[in-house]
Amino acid sequence: MIVRRYIKDWLERKKPPFGAISSSVLLMIIYTTFCDTFSNPNIDLDKFSLILILFIIFSIQLSFMLLTFIFSTRNNSGFTPADTVAIIFCSTHKSLTLGIPMLKIVFAGHEHLSLISVPLLIYHPVQILLGSVLVPTIKSWMVSRQKGVKLTRPTV
Repeated sequence: MIVRRYIKDWLERKKPPFGAISSSVLLMIIYTTFCDTFSNPNIDLDKFSLILILFIIFSIQLSFMLLTFIFSTRNNSGFTPADTVAIIFCSTHKSLTLGIPMLKIVFAGHEHLSLISVPLLIYHPVQILLGSVLVPTIKSWMVSRQKGVKLTRPTV
């Protein structure tokens, strides 16, 4: 924070590609984790088990999103429609960049680390896919609710 005071103007002029760097690092973490997991000869995972894990994770993700929607839209919750959308997406989304290092620390040296990391490797793409599929529906719900809130507010 101290350094920022002195280089703020320079950063605003140059606009370093911090977003691209961050995305590249995230991509490398995901890539190396996938490679480590699925290139391990000790991983004993058949297609049926993988599909079952995918179904369970999809169901869990959808259930969490539905529960957060139900609790955040109750009459006495005090949340706006925009708050509800933020709650739905932020409360259920977990990052692979946090989960994989934690798994590697907690299960360091465990012979089945690759197998243990499979659900997390599936959860991350499922949350992105499910989020992108639900965005149009949630957006139309939010817009209609916000219009309803504007119509019912008393004007002064």
